[in-house]
Amino acid sequence: MIEIEKVNFRYLNSKKSILQDFSLNISKGEIVGIIGPTGSGKSTICYLFNGLIPHTIKGIFTGSTIIDGKNTADTSVEEMSEKVGYILQEPSFQIASPHVESEITFGMENLGLSIEEMDEKLNNIIQKLNISHLRYRQTANLSEGEKQKVILASILTMEPKILVLDESSSMVDTTSKINLMKTLKELNQQEQKTIVIIDHDLDFISQIATRILLINDGKIIADSTPNNILTDIKLLRENGLIPATIPSLFYELKESNLPVSRIPTSSDEATKILAEWLS
Repeated sequence: MIEIEKVNFRYLNSKKSILQDFSLNISKGEIVGIIGPTGSGKSTICYLFNGLIPHTIKGIFTGSTIIDGKNTADTSVEEMSEKVGYILQEPSFQIASPHVESEITFGMENLGLSIEEMDEKLNNIIQKLNISHLRYRQTANLSEGEKQKVILASILTMEPKILVLDESSSMVDTTSKINLMKTLKELNQQEQKTIVIIDHDLDFISQIATRILLINDGKIIADSTPNNILTDIKLLRENGLIPATIPSLFYELKESNLPVSRIPTSSDEATKILAEWLS
């Protein structure tokens, strides 16, 4: 689904390559979390997915990126947008239309779909995302969480096989995060969407990812299950990350010589461990 082979990339205003001989494979249906400190190369990696590198973001580029069988170097960003849906950190930056309905249908209009086709897709998407009540609203009056849902609806009408979310949980409240997580899981389970999430919120990552990549200095430092990565508190701290709340708490308990048999990543698992202590 995603094949990055020996990519090197240096921004034009930089003396150092942000990616050096970087390779990565992501299979269909995976939910991959990409974590790492600021400036580690996370967003640059995702710019490869939709062809922004090498077409729009200029720099020195070598290697290859194959997305669903298409080499991004030979495919336009517009064509790649039909395969890869990209959700940015700040929803307001991605809203192009003054009204919700026109925002959701914008991409379909560019594809030249008929009014009947657009209306059918629009109705299906707003029902799937439970945003029928937003259909006739002005986008300027939406909350950040509502804007995010509208953007996701607009992207899903294009039926991309891959969704990329770049710090998408940082600008929304807890309820919106929970709703986003639920929606992404449903899309993954029901439609086999491949999902890539860049996020500093390791609590959010821990509850959705099936695989986590730790990136630093343009390299993959670790590539494993969420449990293996997020319970390695020393590794996370060495790479400038704040561990998720639950693993961090149990790590400190273990360091205090309390009988911690394992470090959990979820509240359910933590509850089980506490119950074992009390039994």
